[in-house]
Amino acid sequence: MTLALCAINEQPFVMRTNLTACPEEPGRTRQMGCTVPDQLMDLALMLHPDHDVQRRAHIAMLASRLGYIAVHVPVAPGASITSEEIEALIEAAQPAMVVVDDGTLSAGVVRRNDPELVRQAREHIDAGEDQRPLIVAVPISIGRTLNEAVARAHRDPRFVGDRHPRECGIFGTFEQAQVQVLDLARAGAEVLLVDIPDDLDVADVLAQVRALVVGATPVLLQR
Repeated sequence: MTLALCAINEQPFVMRTNLTACPEEPGRTRQMGCTVPDQLMDLALMLHPDHDVQRRAHIAMLASRLGYIAVHVPVAPGASITSEEIEALIEAAQPAMVVVDDGTLSAGVVRRNDPELVRQAREHIDAGEDQRPLIVAVPISIGRTLNEAVARAHRDPRFVGDRHPRECGIFGTFEQAQVQVLDLARAGAEVLLVDIPDDLDVADVLAQVRALVVGATPVLLQR
């Protein structure tokens, strides 16, 4: 099993150490010994900056088990985190990658839910020799109803003003969010890096986000 750690301002963060082709089932990939369906985009998770290491490790473990390829550890520019925390996160997140992310990388990263910006970034990447994936890094708040999405965002004090998912991220019911994710994929996004609400039922939130990129959603991309 391969473990990986990198700083996002030094190299592309997506290293597909946990996915291999599944020849007996064309169109599918194998992850940790089982098969998972093709998906619209890869998923990565931004961890909460105020959580302690135990909660971060727990959420990283949940995300990894749901197929997220990376967990990002937010740090202030020029800051660092302890080796003990990094080791705990690497162990919890395996086989997903742990990324130390100071939020300064701009090449190949779009930080708004804006398909036109994604198309422009896609054209720029395709015109050069940069092989890193195109990342859309946004806050997200979705729910089975619009009221649930509103309530989740409201409970997180980070989601205010321009940083509210309604303004810059993915927001609404599952069906509304599905349309938004499809538009981003059609524009050329390859990785969806999400900042989820600070919700008690984090496993449910992570699973709902995961459902946006698997199952019926990839089929809709072909329509």
